[in-house]
Amino acid sequence: MRRHVPSIPPARLRSRLAVAGVLLTSALAVTTIATGVSASASSTSGASRDAQVVRQVSARVPIQGPAHVLAAVRPAAVISKAAELTPAGTSVNTWHNLFTMAGAVVHDVDFPTARIGFAAAELGQVWKTTDGGKSWTRILNRGFPFYYYGVEALSRKTLVVSGFDNSTSQGIISWSHDGGATWSADEVLSPNAWAGRIRIAGGRAHGLAMNGGGASGTNPNVAWYTTKPDVWNQVVPDPDGGWFGNQFTLLPDHHAYASGITYCASSDSGAEWACRPSIDDVFDGPTAFVDDTHGWVGGGEISPDVAGWLHRTTNGGSTWSGRVLETPWPVRQIQFLTPKIGWAAGGNIYSGVGGIYYTSNGGKTWALDSDTGDEVGACASHANPSGARTLVWCIGDAFNGSQFESTVYRTTVPTP
Repeated sequence: MRRHVPSIPPARLRSRLAVAGVLLTSALAVTTIATGVSASASSTSGASRDAQVVRQVSARVPIQGPAHVLAAVRPAAVISKAAELTPAGTSVNTWHNLFTMAGAVVHDVDFPTARIGFAAAELGQVWKTTDGGKSWTRILNRGFPFYYYGVEALSRKTLVVSGFDNSTSQGIISWSHDGGATWSADEVLSPNAWAGRIRIAGGRAHGLAMNGGGASGTNPNVAWYTTKPDVWNQVVPDPDGGWFGNQFTLLPDHHAYASGITYCASSDSGAEWACRPSIDDVFDGPTAFVDDTHGWVGGGEISPDVAGWLHRTTNGGSTWSGRVLETPWPVRQIQFLTPKIGWAAGGNIYSGVGGIYYTSNGGKTWALDSDTGDEVGACASHANPSGARTLVWCIGDAFNGSQFESTVYRTTVPTP
């Protein structure tokens, strides 16, 4: 399945958005968040390359409004051999285009049941479905300067969203206890560091939120953890590190994994971390573990090239494979049901490319499951009431020529 979206170079996209009256980053509003070799503040189209080093850009945070460019200057990367891919266009599962959220840029989605789901989006938006994703209603619409990058639904009634105020640089979370009808006042995690996603394990006693790209003048390597309900503590996982990808993992046993400029793991919900260089020679991004043995990290760049990659571990991160998947766009989301069955999704909103890859052998080999043509950055899954089949949702972001939109895709597979 492919939605035909024309390729839009970043400069042309910025111009078209400005004409449309949509607030988007200009070159003067971009701050580079990098580490290692110093990189100057510039737009993604300003990447430089020579025989020794390459300034590689992972993403803009956020897509709309004053943003930071997540980047690093690296030695020219040595590209490893990728896994054998099923020929393009050959899908294993059938993905259905269920709904398009007009005016939304979604960064996270969660389904506490097979029918009820919540999506967190930029410009202070929260969306809800009560029919398994076939239709969605915007239940919160705060507008600029609020941005939501995370949502965690503990039940059909209790959920929390995380994000930031793009005018004050505050990292914030807010709770609802009636399914999104009303919301608590913002709880400020930090006065000067953005919050990305949030995950809760074990009721509200153990939670973790990670920095979503840094804030101007601060260290982007920040996390917040709690070991008792609603008491959040700030920690720096790696004082010598940099930004993290938006997706991280908090397992029920309170072990946590995150990666970006560096790869970090915690055994106590994020209170203490052990870190090492990124798994990929360039940098990582999304990080997903289904247990303390099987995990994956992805990543990718939007400048100077548009490309992505993925690595796997089968021993809890002690050792990692080379690139088992190389994609024509960055990997933004990793979604596994078991150590064998999973998906790697991503794309580049600035050039209208993206899709979803599938594996049934733990990531040794991959098939292109859906060529969506948009940047797929949020996925979730839930078994149907009988438990016999599992629903998998992914959401992709695009610019349709006049406004942003987020499209919901769904497939159904036998429950492993």
